[in-house]
Amino acid sequence: MADNYLENQYEAYLARKAAKEKKKKLLFKKQLEAYKRRIKDAAQSSKESDNPTSAQ
Repeated sequence: MADNYLENQYEAYLARKAAKEKKKKLLFKKQLEAYKRRIKDAAQSSKESDNPTSAQ
């Protein structure tokens, strides 16, 4: 009985660990995409301000 208890506890630990790792990776991916989007927007806005169209 003790072996079964320890196995169940270890399996539950591994499940929690996997869920936490998955959440961490998804959060990192989300933050990376936001950072890339912010860099892209900044580059586009700087190009627009560097090369203004004729506003006359």
